[in-house]
Amino acid sequence: MKKMLEGIKVLEFTMNVAGPTAAAELADYGADIIKVEKMTGAEERAFSPLIDGKSLTHCWLNRGKKSITMDMKDPRAIEIIKKLANQADVLVESLRPGVLAKLGLGYDDLKESNPGLIYCSISAFGQTGPYSKKPGYDVIAQALSGMMSITGEADGAPMRHGTTLADYFAGVAGYASIATALYHRSRTGEGQHIDMSLLNGMIHLNSMIDKLNEDIVVTRNGNHHPSIAPFGLFNGNNGESVVIAAPSGKAFGALCNAMNRQELIEDAKYKSVTGRANNQDELTKTIEDWLKTYDEIEQAIHVLEAQGVACSKVNTTKDVVNDPQVLHMKYLLDAPTSDDIKQETYMTRGPLAQFSKTPGEIRKAATLGQHTHEVLEGLGIAKEEIDAMLKDWTKE
Repeated sequence: MKKMLEGIKVLEFTMNVAGPTAAAELADYGADIIKVEKMTGAEERAFSPLIDGKSLTHCWLNRGKKSITMDMKDPRAIEIIKKLANQADVLVESLRPGVLAKLGLGYDDLKESNPGLIYCSISAFGQTGPYSKKPGYDVIAQALSGMMSITGEADGAPMRHGTTLADYFAGVAGYASIATALYHRSRTGEGQHIDMSLLNGMIHLNSMIDKLNEDIVVTRNGNHHPSIAPFGLFNGNNGESVVIAAPSGKAFGALCNAMNRQELIEDAKYKSVTGRANNQDELTKTIEDWLKTYDEIEQAIHVLEAQGVACSKVNTTKDVVNDPQVLHMKYLLDAPTSDDIKQETYMTRGPLAQFSKTPGEIRKAATLGQHTHEVLEGLGIAKEEIDAMLKDWTKE
């Protein structure tokens, strides 16, 4: 079956998480990715978890890609890259802003000979501006975007998200931006530069910025929504908890019916969204007192679901693997490891979306430099010349 992005050629200069994620999403749907790595390999090849001393994170981030190794300080390597760029539909890079331009490989350089090139730059803070040259990581983007200021207990310190949210979201957003640019090019023939940053991605997710229009600065509110109630985590007995989301009047009524507290529906304090939010401390205590009438939280969840209340226990990561809905979706799967790992498969996430006619596929990641000869010989470079360059590039 032909893949949706089959025939799309991508040249990649990335490391860590965000950049590799963007290119890997393209690979899932059939794009041909050539990743250019330094002779010692990209940093993510050392990320845990490890099997046989090899990174499963690398297997995920670089799935479905070809790997070639080069010393980009060598003018011969730059000339080879320019030839590859002339054949590419897309270039994805996540190096420090300006690094590729100094090598003559910036967007303005490459578009002259390949005007249809889509050139996606992923960085911490963007390609220009006062922060553009500063080092930046996921947690810094979370901090600068205001996301950490609204995460955590009301009387506690700001808290980062439990996963590398800024990195992964910037990668997925980069992929979406590239797909949009490819569609634009299909209509106009025009390529373009994409400037995607971790900071932009986190600000995009920070919906609390909209509250500034009401002159409200939202701060941390623990496991509850600052302006909608009941909408958060509620504690029962034995350290067990349940998430309950009843934002509308109808949903709140269903919750009151589940608790057999119908009088709360007409209580003036709870008649409106604003009223419920303003009195959420009292409302939270009422709900938790009811939950504690059950020995196990699953008993309360059964009652809530019978009334149509949106609710869920809080799954551990291990619970997710065995969740009936997740099992039904078949989203978690066994994917191939790289050729330098004895274990042939590992459990991981599947392609991001499930397409009915052209499904994605998680393909094997390459060992370091696995395709150097194949790719360079495809440019007409003799094997002996490639061997000589690789020898030069691996010298102390």
